[in-house]
Amino acid sequence: MGATRTVLTLAGLVVVIAGLRAAGGFFLPLLAAMFIAVVSAPFLTWLEKVRVPRGLAIVLTILLDVAVLAGLIALVATSLSGLSEALPRYERAIGELIQTTVASLRARGLEISEADVRGLGDPAAVLKVITELLRELSSIVSNALLVVLLVAFMLFELASGRKKLAILLGAPRGKVGKLAQAAAKVQRYLIVKTLLSITTGLLFGLGLWLLGVDFPILWGLLAFLFNYIPSIGPALATVPPVIIALLTLGPGPALAATGGCLVVNVAVGNVAEPRLMGEALGLSTLVVFTSMLFWGWLWGPVGALLAVPLTMLLRNALETSEETQWIASAQNGAYASYRPE
Repeated sequence: MGATRTVLTLAGLVVVIAGLRAAGGFFLPLLAAMFIAVVSAPFLTWLEKVRVPRGLAIVLTILLDVAVLAGLIALVATSLSGLSEALPRYERAIGELIQTTVASLRARGLEISEADVRGLGDPAAVLKVITELLRELSSIVSNALLVVLLVAFMLFELASGRKKLAILLGAPRGKVGKLAQAAAKVQRYLIVKTLLSITTGLLFGLGLWLLGVDFPILWGLLAFLFNYIPSIGPALATVPPVIIALLTLGPGPALAATGGCLVVNVAVGNVAEPRLMGEALGLSTLVVFTSMLFWGWLWGPVGALLAVPLTMLLRNALETSEETQWIASAQNGAYASYRPE
């Protein structure tokens, strides 16, 4: 009987996952709208506190969101156009760098071929992957009309949602109360993470601009996006600008770019983030990496970037049932031992 129940559960899980992947076209704009609405909520709250009428406050918030989206789309489109034109030049520079490296190694008595060096990793492939990633993200965000309409409806529902959330949080022992607490925690995580990601992107872009690296705005935007992926995201965002610095400026500036990006990642990720987040995440590094792979496979780049909040919601949903609490416990990790006072 137990085996039959397990098989049926697994079969149902496969059907659900297949359905979620097939319905990605529906969920992606919804996820994007939810993210924008959550991040915009503090601005709307501030407008209401300074006695701006609610309707006008919502209109101003939506106008701000539209302006930010339009700016991001313009920046990505301009940067991608320039990067696409420069890719052939970078590929030639990579080929010359590989030839020089192979010749230098052979002169020292090490028999190695260009194919062996390329087998260790092709920098041109990294740049192409980044280009395709940003192009896909921009295509999703460019579906702005639907996203903006969803954001507007969500912001209109925010007032009643706050009252409902307050009622639900008044009964923390119940399953619904726990889910409400989880939703509030995820909202705080997204808001704080967005502020930290903006800081990371600005510092990345400014530092690379001072060094003279090509497309600093694009790499700052990439750092902003990848900072939503804990632990490995900031490191991945460092790779493309360092490659560009090595190809166009030489080893010295590339080393300086690496050091600067490392300082920013440590300052934001290891100092500021634990102090602001506390134990809001509570997921092990393995779970974070696995969830990024899963949600990325399920819904592409948007799924990968929002993998952590989606996994947090899933974990808290599993914690509400005694039968699935062991799964939720397996996801916990020591993200931050600091507890803000």
